[in-house]
Amino acid sequence: MPLFSFLEAHMELTLTPRLTAVARLVHQAAHLADVGTDHAYLPVRLLLDGRIEYAIAADLREGPLS
Repeated sequence: MPLFSFLEAHMELTLTPRLTAVARLVHQAAHLADVGTDHAYLPVRLLLDGRIEYAIAADLREGPLS
């Protein structure tokens, strides 16, 4: 799925309290690597909010990222 379509599909994404706490630690315009991302909620939310410029989301299993 193209990135833009993926982001549009997640516009209403709300982070859990744990991921919200992590998101607060990310500096504006940062580049983010989320290793073991599961469903990529953190990088997607930060990209949608314009908080980060770039993200790499990696997971061992293909399923959560598709």
